[in-house]
Amino acid sequence: MKDISTDEMPLIADRGPLPETLAAPDASTQPMLEIAVIKDIAVEVGTLSVSLADVSGAVEDVDRLMNSQVETLRGLRGLSDSLARGNDAIRDAARSALGATVEARNTVASGQTRIDAALADVTALANQVALFGERIEALTSALTKVARAAGDIDAIARTTNLLALNASIEAARAGAAGRGFMVVAQEVKQLSGRTQDATRQIESNLGDLTREITAIAETGRAAADRAAKVRREAGHVSRVMTEIDSAVLAIADRQDQINETSDTASSLVAATEDGFHGIGAGVTQAAGRLSAAKSSLSDLVNASERLVSSTARLGVETVDTPYINAVRQAAAAISAAFTAEVESGRFPLRDLFDHSYRPIPGSDPAQVMAAFTPLTDRLLPAFQEPLLSLSPAVVFCAAVDVNGYLPTHNRKFSQPQRAGDPTWNAANCRNRRIFDDRVGLAAGRNTKPFLLQSYRRDMGGGTFALMKDVSAPIFVLGRHWGGLRLAYRV
Repeated sequence: MKDISTDEMPLIADRGPLPETLAAPDASTQPMLEIAVIKDIAVEVGTLSVSLADVSGAVEDVDRLMNSQVETLRGLRGLSDSLARGNDAIRDAARSALGATVEARNTVASGQTRIDAALADVTALANQVALFGERIEALTSALTKVARAAGDIDAIARTTNLLALNASIEAARAGAAGRGFMVVAQEVKQLSGRTQDATRQIESNLGDLTREITAIAETGRAAADRAAKVRREAGHVSRVMTEIDSAVLAIADRQDQINETSDTASSLVAATEDGFHGIGAGVTQAAGRLSAAKSSLSDLVNASERLVSSTARLGVETVDTPYINAVRQAAAAISAAFTAEVESGRFPLRDLFDHSYRPIPGSDPAQVMAAFTPLTDRLLPAFQEPLLSLSPAVVFCAAVDVNGYLPTHNRKFSQPQRAGDPTWNAANCRNRRIFDDRVGLAAGRNTKPFLLQSYRRDMGGGTFALMKDVSAPIFVLGRHWGGLRLAYRV
């Protein structure tokens, strides 16, 4: 987690040219002139260091932007590739659909032929059913005539039977002379009876036959109606098949247009993809050059910081001297306090150098605990808080271990975290966090008497402040624990 962020800021104001030395100064003024020159060099080097830190921050911002653009272009190339594959898939699908459409037209044409043949068969069947109905009607009429004739025969038989009875009566009256006629009358009577029996049988059979014929006629009429309906439906199906054929033909035309559009889109996508590759190669090359420039500038910043520290170690009073002296004294006092805790047995040495950081659940940004955090919470405020009043320019004073872990911050930066508000937490809950940025790690790992660094601090809302960070190492029984940082605005 970084304690600094970089963005472009205007360079601090020019402090003017170095004073010119007098020609052939006398021996009494030589040391004073040297001190004055060293002071001016320290001022200018300090200005240069801050300006380089500002420029370095701007370059880092541009580098991050360039890297982001490279990733964006890679993503765009990936999207372009996906678009090309999708377009190819659409084109292949359209071609397959066109083949299926042609096959569907052939199927529709074949179906149309079969439907026409079936329609012809249905029409013939309907005509035959209608003719069958007409024949049934004729048969029914003939049966009616037969029944009428049978009725006439029955009537004649009854009359004949009556006449035979009368003849028998008359023959009986005639006596012997009428015996022969009696025999004839009896035969006629028997014939009449048999005729009546036959007539009744014929009427019964005619009734059964008439009922069957009537049922057949009704079935025939229903079949004729169904045949007519089927014929109408078959005609409708034929028209629908014709409409389907027209629709399939229109679909085929659209698919031809899709194929043409897909071909055009493929060409455009290919051209766009080539453009992305070209732009990506250019941006990647520029990002590489910028990264190299950033590395060189970082080396230059480090060199300027070493030069500033060197001028400060000459013993000449500079604007940074009060901060350097204060942080060295406080770091020495903290070293003594840690050593006293260990030597008295109140705190184990191994816990003081324990780097097993335990995450604090739910913290955002993430906070961690170390075995020595309770000790630093108890001891460090007494040394850190007073340095905040050293100058209005001081922003914070806090100790970090060799890994950039800051266990105990100033009280104003050690507020309890607010759930769901990481932005506020990042600005106000800076204790128990690891700041493994360039400045934080350098401050924690420096073993020289002091280290003076320049950087930009993110103040939020896109605002940055040019800062200096002076740190001094903390030792416990000859072991390097970390360093005390003092940051102030310039």
